Amino acid sequence: MQIAPNCTRILDAYGLLDEAKRLGVLPAAMVMKDAVDGTVLTSLDLKDAERRYGTPYMVIHRSDLHGLFLEACRKAGVDLRTSQDVTSYANTENGARVTLAGGAVHEASLVIAADGLHSGARAQLVGDEPVSSAYVAYRGTVPIGRVRENDISETDVVVYVGPGCHFVQYPLRGGEMFNQVAVFESRKALAGEEDWGTPDELDAAFAGMTGNIRNGLPLMGRDRWWRMFDRDPIMTWVYGRIGLLGDAAHPPLQYIAQGAIMAIEDGYVLAEHLARHGTGVDKALAAYQAVRPEHCRRVVLTSRAWGKLWHLDCEKRERRNDILRAREATDYTFVDWLYSITALTPEQEPVMFQAIPLDTPAPVR
Repeated sequence: MQIAPNCTRILDAYGLLDEAKRLGVLPAAMVMKDAVDGTVLTSLDLKDAERRYGTPYMVIHRSDLHGLFLEACRKAGVDLRTSQDVTSYANTENGARVTLAGGAVHEASLVIAADGLHSGARAQLVGDEPVSSAYVAYRGTVPIGRVRENDISETDVVVYVGPGCHFVQYPLRGGEMFNQVAVFESRKALAGEEDWGTPDELDAAFAGMTGNIRNGLPLMGRDRWWRMFDRDPIMTWVYGRIGLLGDAAHPPLQYIAQGAIMAIEDGYVLAEHLARHGTGVDKALAAYQAVRPEHCRRVVLTSRAWGKLWHLDCEKRERRNDILRAREATDYTFVDWLYSITALTPEQEPVMFQAIPLDTPAPVR
């Protein structure tokens, strides 16, 4: 997982950042390359970004981050129960209740549904459906010694962007492991076929791409793949004493690496407002509702737009490359609104993302 400064800032507030840094890697730069010819298009100096935002950009294995939070929850006395299948939600006079598949009923002053992309709570409260992007991801993590003979970077997050596909590489676990993610548009999905995203499509999507991608593909697992969905943004997350959080509220595509971060931000912001308002649960929920949906709407829609930008072909790809090559490694135009201070009030919301039109005149170099 990629964890940007708007999230490591929260880990720091929780007292977890030092342990996260021990478990993860602090990359020197984020580098974007053309997947067809392998040339560098642009980069972001992540060491300079740490000075700007106060905490680092890091990459960490998902299970390591989960373990970090799990241990912190146990120390805080959280009663964590797994395999609890919630089938319905309802408001009560003084709070809310959930009913489990086995018939058990639990009541509380507040119920937070953080049940993911296929949220049962969202199905009941909103009634919409996930949106297929027709893209699919393959992932694979291997000991770094297996890829050192390839043209890899052990210090950077590298993304190759190509026509209808992209390929991501970065080190994990103190540089001992190496993570690769291959993402492509499925022609079978576009044709309406049920069995889509299969390994034959993986190989076809990256045929003709730069050598480092072709060298990395054989290291990808072929027995499992992840079809990529998001949902259209919704602006109401709070229904009485029932609130949505994380992917239940705002599942994004992964192009700006903010999905898990938004969930962590949600929890932090809600907890801060609950602490401010004490027993005033309704006031805390109203503050949470006032702050989070608009920011996350922008993330979801920007992620869609960024995916289109990554996957351009022909003349549009060349225009994109010209624009990106003119960018400085310390240009924060596109990330200040994401990486700056987590909003607690509407007045602290960051500036709206402004995309560069593809018909912008090419800079003179």
